[in-house]
Amino acid sequence: RKSASQAEGNRLFFFSYKQASQKRAAGELSEAVGLYQRVLEMRPTHEDSIYYQGNCYLELGRYRQALDNYARLIEINPQGSSRGYMQMGLIYGSLDPGATMDLKAAEQIFEKTLSIDPDSGAQLALGEVALLQGNWEKARLKLESANADNPMSMAAPYLLGYLKYRKGDREEAWKSFKLAVQRGELKKPALKWTEEGDVKADPALRWRALARQSIFGDYWLPIRKYLKDPNFSITVMDNEYKRLANVLAGQHPTPQ
Repeated sequence: RKSASQAEGNRLFFFSYKQASQKRAAGELSEAVGLYQRVLEMRPTHEDSIYYQGNCYLELGRYRQALDNYARLIEINPQGSSRGYMQMGLIYGSLDPGATMDLKAAEQIFEKTLSIDPDSGAQLALGEVALLQGNWEKARLKLESANADNPMSMAAPYLLGYLKYRKGDREEAWKSFKLAVQRGELKKPALKWTEEGDVKADPALRWRALARQSIFGDYWLPIRKYLKDPNFSITVMDNEYKRLANVLAGQHPTPQ
């Protein structure tokens, strides 16, 4: 009887978890939050449920609850949860007016993330934080390292191009900007991500997932539209970088 009860409990757990994941992939985030809560009532330390519920809170703009989830994840697995640290850092570095920006905290958390998992994307994030701080040289070094680590990154050449642009090196900036756009083209079929939906059927899903791992994702992701734009020219870059410059000017009125 105990074995039958355990089997039923396992069945209910996996059924609820699958339901929650499907709702999240479909963008029905509030419903997903409730379903993940049901899963966590059955298994309070289930790391994937804590993480993905936190991500739902994050996308809903419920930052405090998202931070609580990531803190729980880190408490459960302090040396193995680079994703918990990463998401927490992204909240403290977020440009969203609803989030409480704390760049020093973001920097410290990303450094911790990098020490746990060098492939976490934290190197790029540290470059992005340095940009927001107006620390241009540190940003360049971090972004160059991120670009070397990930030759498929759109974010790294996009942001490196901006650094060249602000120094007045428009032609070199244009090379980096074009590279960022070119990297937006999928060179090979995307893999199927069971947690994020079928990206083979929807490649845009993969890019959205990658952009969520970048403070400036909302700025570099849209430049994929220039892949097939017959009017793509250096003036397009000028407009994109002017927009980014305005955002950065609001973060540090007195650049270093």
